[in-house]
Amino acid sequence: MKKHSLLALAIATTPLMAHAEVTTATLYPSHAELTWEESAKVTFGPGTFEIAGLPVSLQDQSLQVVLEGIAGSQVEQVQISRVEQAEFVAGETRRIRDELTAVTQRIQEREDSIRAWNQQVTLMSKAAESPHELSASELNDMAAALKNTTQSALSEIRAIRAKMTDDIALRDRLMRELSQVKQGARATKTVRVRYLVPQNGELQVNLKFQTPEASWQSEYNARLKTEREGKPGGEMMLEQLAVVQQSTGTDWEGVELRLATANARQGTAMPPLYSWVVSPEAPQAYRSKSSSPMAEMQMESAKQAGAVVERKSTFTQSYRVPRPVDIPSGASGQRLTVAQHKIPVEVATWAAPVMDTTGYLHATGTFKADAPIPAGRVTLYRDGQSVGESQLQELTDGEELGLGFGVDEGIRIAVVNELERTGEEGVWNSENVQRRQNRFEITNHHSKAVQVRMFDRLPVSQKDILTVKPLKISEPVERDVDDKKGVLAWNRDVPAGETVTIESGFEVRVPEGTELPRL
Repeated sequence: MKKHSLLALAIATTPLMAHAEVTTATLYPSHAELTWEESAKVTFGPGTFEIAGLPVSLQDQSLQVVLEGIAGSQVEQVQISRVEQAEFVAGETRRIRDELTAVTQRIQEREDSIRAWNQQVTLMSKAAESPHELSASELNDMAAALKNTTQSALSEIRAIRAKMTDDIALRDRLMRELSQVKQGARATKTVRVRYLVPQNGELQVNLKFQTPEASWQSEYNARLKTEREGKPGGEMMLEQLAVVQQSTGTDWEGVELRLATANARQGTAMPPLYSWVVSPEAPQAYRSKSSSPMAEMQMESAKQAGAVVERKSTFTQSYRVPRPVDIPSGASGQRLTVAQHKIPVEVATWAAPVMDTTGYLHATGTFKADAPIPAGRVTLYRDGQSVGESQLQELTDGEELGLGFGVDEGIRIAVVNELERTGEEGVWNSENVQRRQNRFEITNHHSKAVQVRMFDRLPVSQKDILTVKPLKISEPVERDVDDKKGVLAWNRDVPAGETVTIESGFEVRVPEGTELPRL
């Protein structure tokens, strides 16, 4: 064999080594698809390209290899091997685990204390619901005891939560440290690509694969302006953020980032649909007496469970971040701005006074965008002030967007019980009857008129022997709001400094010998 042939063979059998770095990342809510690119000058014929330092989370079945730069290049074989690192920081891992166990136990103990205080309030409340025959002074004493117990419990819960804050921060920090230690100590993967090129030149090897150790989720900032100059209603600025996190063990620097909304956890195909086989029920007289009411309820629940349908969105959307970004491995989520949506809204104070006399500012508008947005946590701001957090559901173009923006301190609502009567009525067919009539007084302490949306509800009967009849109901009224039976709503303009009244009442009847429901 000639010398130059031996040299060519030696060059061909010596693998080209490279330590790959991610160049492009497409993140999904459940995983990521990463692209690694390396290039080198190669000579005619077969050769081997070896890329080391790939994350161990590389899913082998998802690996795709593409050769570019030299026309006619072919991939002959791809091998994936796991490489264990020599050093393993067992002592540091053990120390962090011990600290993490201790802080987790402290958090659990404080959560148990919060549950215990909540249970005490619940027991006191249940005791107050069945006072039996107590004198006025005894009722006052019970009310005072319930108030003191509730205030004490809530104070204790606040104190416990304050102590938990530092522990939760410590726990999160230890979990990040543990993740970083594991990243530094765990194995990596190496991909060996055997190729054949028809001529000399610069060959580029592109690897594309999936990993579960990188993902993103949506977060939002909703900034409400309650008034617009020269226009009715208010305006909401909805800022969409992407929270990006990766723990592949390698820092990403200058990566071209894309964000996709498709969620692999929702599956890829509809569930199988089977025949619905039914048969007549046994006559009432022959029904087994061993079937208890609870068993019948469980059977009915099982029937209903098969009829529940949850609608899943089929829309997906990809976003491309305009500039390359740096995403360190194992760090807390990086927040990137995706889009901003300006939405005209109607602003009103919502209240359901039979449950809570507090009024809550609510903004309602129509979402307009070229693409749907995923669900996510939303931080709320009202006229420049932070008012808390909520959850934003998935929205698509033309859907209604409604968010609450905290308490409206300028609206006061009083509930006046005008009628509360329970007794028997009827001469030939006696019935047990309960009547209740309430009056809601809404007072506006703002300097301008305020739109108020008031809610109430009437009992809904599920038995023929129990009948419900409305009494005096203020008009105009919306009934069965949002397809919820018995739910009523009124829209009222309340002028500055004035009081508007709404009335709502009902009557419930059951035959003699049947107990009235507890209302």
